Parts: sequence; structure tokens; C-alpha cells
Amino acid sequence: MTNRTNGFFGGIWRDRYVLASFVNRDLQARYRRSLLGVLWAIVTPLALSVIIGTVYALLFGQDIKVTIPVLFAGLNPWTFITSSAEGGTHSFIYAEGYLKQLNVSPQIFPLRTVCVGFVNLLYSMMAFYVLYLVLQPQSFGAEMLLVVPGLVVMFFFCWGFAEVASVANLYVRDYQPLQSLALQAIFYVTPIIYRPSQLGEQLAFIYRLNPFYYILEVVKQPLLGNGVPAETWLIAAGVAAAVFALGTAMVCLCRWKINFKL
Repeated sequence: MTNRTNGFFGGIWRDRYVLASFVNRDLQARYRRSLLGVLWAIVTPLALSVIIGTVYALLFGQDIKVTIPVLFAGLNPWTFITSSAEGGTHSFIYAEGYLKQLNVSPQIFPLRTVCVGFVNLLYSMMAFYVLYLVLQPQSFGAEMLLVVPGLVVMFFFCWGFAEVASVANLYVRDYQPLQSLALQAIFYVTPIIYRPSQLGEQLAFIYRLNPFYYILEVVKQPLLGNGVPAETWLIAAGVAAAVFALGTAMVCLCRWKINFKL
């Protein structure tokens, strides 16, 4: 397993320039011929958060200055998770031509999807900080620096998730719509557009047993300038490590079959 792991990371390092070229091309293609260009990565989550936050604030009598940042801080990382998972399902299929004609490491293609989503997440986070500075400047503090390790944890979680999806979709072509349905269900049972306290103690198990909750918390709470309990960090790191290990093992074990399945 050690040799396979070394080969896994060695292949990524060998093809690092190919990977960087793919990521750069994907980012350019996404916003080509668009008037706003990359600003769409900022405008879309911002507009969605303002719309949902305003509706929630009016319906439930909540402070709009609090509601909008909470929604924005949750929707941004969730979008990164779903884009990594959804993009992962097609990462090998769309790369069929490269894998069959070039001597390129297949493991760079799920990572390609995650890197593109991560860059978009960083863009949207810039918009969040600008908005938060306007609405709640007093909330800025040293706790926000914890968003850096939180992003590292989330990146490896999404990388592993994309790897699992990329291999699973080669064997089960109905995997992608099934995953989409599952993620939609997980979205509603994860405290993203509502607070955990709104579920009450009787329903607290809904998010306490939800691994996505912990992955989101280590990014969401530092974004808002809040501390994160050590237990949450440990669970999030454990979940990310487990998912990444599973995804990497699947790609390594199925590497010789990937071209055949395509």
C-alpha cells in the first residue's frame, strides 16, 4: 500500500504542470465571454445569501445583519463540497481522450475538479469578508485565522469525495443522479440555512451524527469569527482523513482498470 501511495503522490508531482494547466483552462472556460467573468463566483453566492437571508429575516423576525453572514458562511463551503462531488463523477469520463492517448496520471483528474472548486471558494470568501466587514465589523478577530486549517481539512475531504465519486461512477453509471439526490437530502438535514439550536435537543442527533456538519463547522465558524470546540476539530479531521484514504485507495486499486472501463 505504501508503494501505491508513493506512486499516487509521485504521479501528481510528475504531472503538476499538466494539472495546473487544466485548472487554469477550466477557470478561463467557465467565465469566457461573460461580462462579469470571475465575479460570478462572488455575485452568485452573495445574491443567494442576500435573498434567502432577507426572506428568513422577514418571516422569522431575525436580524438581517446576523442572518445573511451566517447563510453566506454556510453556503460557500457547501457549494465547494457539492461541486467537488458532482465534478468528480465525470472527472475520468471527460478525461477519456487524455487517458487513452497520453501517459498522464489518472489521479490528477479528480484533483483538477477540486482545485477549480477551491479557487472559486476563495473568490466567494473574499466577497464574504467584504460583506461581513460592512455588517458586523466588531466580529473580526484572531479566531478567523482558524479558517486556514479548516480549509485544509475541507480540501482533503472534498478531494477524497471526488475520488470516490470518480471511481464509483465508472462502475455504476447511475451513481451521479443518486449522489445528487443524496446531497440534496443532506443539505436539508445539515444546519446550513438554519442554526443547530433551531432543531432543539430532541432533534440534535440529526446534525450530531452528520459528518458533513463537522466538516462545515471548521470553516463556517472561523469565517464568522467564532471559536470551534476541539471535539469538532478532531471529528472533522478524522472524517476528512477517512474519506481521503478511501478515495485514494479506490483510485490506486482501480488505476489499471480505469482505462479499460472508459
